[in-house]
Amino acid sequence: MKLRPRPPHLEAQHAGPMVVLFGAGDREFSCALPDWNFIVELGQTFGWQPAGTTYLPQQGQRARLNPIKHDYQPGDSQDRKRVEAHDSEHWSVALAGAKRSPFISAMLRKHSQLQAGSGTSTEASMHSQLQSFIELARRGAFTIALQS
Repeated sequence: MKLRPRPPHLEAQHAGPMVVLFGAGDREFSCALPDWNFIVELGQTFGWQPAGTTYLPQQGQRARLNPIKHDYQPGDSQDRKRVEAHDSEHWSVALAGAKRSPFISAMLRKHSQLQAGSGTSTEASMHSQLQSFIELARRGAFTIALQS
């Protein structure tokens, strides 16, 4: 799968590497790497227990019967990792719970303040990114890749 170029509004806003997710049916989500790390940590804070990712087989390779589980740090476009449907569903449930928390605005504000100057999202943008990620994760398995 070839990664698409970043939309122009994201080019100016994000100076660092971007994490790009692809789901079935050409669904896509992207965010700055610090925002991705925040989404991973936020899910865990609100009860998501990561099941681990698997590397997609390279062209010409066969998939393993018992794949080794890896972390959620993205590799490059040639080393995409897959999050399985049951894992993404649990993640989306945890993040939906996070959005209902009375502390979510303060958490998003603090993340945005800590990342100020690194080109990551504002608090309002993080609310929107969180909702977009939840919608993608609810729909099943997806892959993670880094686009720099």
